[in-house]
Amino acid sequence: MILTNTIKNIFRSRPAAHAPNHRPKISILIPAYNHERFIEDTITSIWEQEYENLEIVAIDDVSSDGTFQILESLSSQSPIPMVASINDSNRGPAYTFNRAASMASGELFVLFSSDDMLASNRFERQVSILTRDLSVQILYGNGYGLDNESGRIVCATHTPETIELLQKSPADIYDQIIKHQRTIFMHTALIRRSLFEAVGGCDEAMLAEDWSLNIRIFNYLANHPEYKHVVSNDHVFYYRLHPDQNFRNEERQIESKWRIVERYTPEPFKFEASNNIILSHLNREWCILSDNDRARQLLRLARFHASLNQWSSALSLCHDIISLDAGNEEACQLSRIAHAEILNANMNANNAVAAENISSCNHV
Repeated sequence: MILTNTIKNIFRSRPAAHAPNHRPKISILIPAYNHERFIEDTITSIWEQEYENLEIVAIDDVSSDGTFQILESLSSQSPIPMVASINDSNRGPAYTFNRAASMASGELFVLFSSDDMLASNRFERQVSILTRDLSVQILYGNGYGLDNESGRIVCATHTPETIELLQKSPADIYDQIIKHQRTIFMHTALIRRSLFEAVGGCDEAMLAEDWSLNIRIFNYLANHPEYKHVVSNDHVFYYRLHPDQNFRNEERQIESKWRIVERYTPEPFKFEASNNIILSHLNREWCILSDNDRARQLLRLARFHASLNQWSSALSLCHDIISLDAGNEEACQLSRIAHAEILNANMNANNAVAAENISSCNHV
C-alpha cells in the first residue's frame, strides 16, 4: 500500500453514502498478473469507495509471483462481496475479462487493471448519469497518470484531443479508431452489462483488448441510434506508470496493432490504417527496434501493401528494407515484382489512353 497514503490527500471529500438497494450493483472486473506489489492498493481503493453496492471479481492469470495468494487473503477479509479465482492456464486479459464477466452479478461493469487505483467517490459521480438516462449505455471519464517511483501525478490519461473525440458521434469515433491509434481507456468507463454482452465482450484474439472493445462498442452504438455514450472530464482512476507495463514491450505493441488492422479495419481502409497505425509506429523516434527487427516489420508491411495492390508503397518499403539489410532476398524479390507491376499498370494506363484517343478520332 505504498501509494495509498500519498494519494489520499488528492482525493476529494466524500458525500454521505446511499443505501445500496437504491443503486444498481457495480461489478469491478480485474484480470491480475504478476502484480503482487500493486494488487493490495488496487483492492483497497475499491474498499474505500462510498458507493456501497459493489462487488469485486478478480481473476489471476496464473501469475509467477504471489498475486493470487494476496487476492485470496484480501477476499477473506473484504468488506464487500469479492471473488478471487485463478485461470487454468495463462490466457491473457481479454479471456480473463470475459470469464470475470460471466461470474459477475452486477448490472454495471468496470473493466479495471490490477496495478491501478480508483479515485475517491468515483461511482457516485458516474452512476447518477446512467440512472438519469437509460439510453446512455456507457460513460467515459478521465484519469491521472501516477509515477510509481515518486507518487506524483504526471499527466492525464485522456488528452484534450481524446476528450474532444469522445464528444463526437459514435459513427465518427468508430471511423477514427479503425484508422488511427486513439487511446481510449476502458478503465475510465462505466458500462452497462447489457452493452458488454451485446457486443460479444472482449475479443480473445486481441492483445489490445481495450482498443478492440471500443471498436465493437462504437460500431454497435453507430448502428443503434436509440442508445448513446457520454463522456465527462472527471478523473476517476489513477493509472500507475511503472517499467513492467505491457505498452513498454515494443514487439507486443506492434503485434497488437497488426491484429487491429487485420481484423477490424474494413478492407477499403486497410492501406490507410496500416500507414497511420503501424508505419507511423515504426517511424517514431522512440521506437527502439533493432535494424533486423525493423526490417522484418517493414517486410511484413510491404507484403501487406502488395496484397492490397499498393505496389508503389510496397516498392518504397522494399527500398527501406534493403537500406537496412542489403542481403534481404525476399525484399529484393518483392521489389522486382512491385517494379514489374508498376510498369505493367503504367503500360495498361497508356494503352487505355491511346485507345480512347483513337476512338475519339474515329468519331470526328
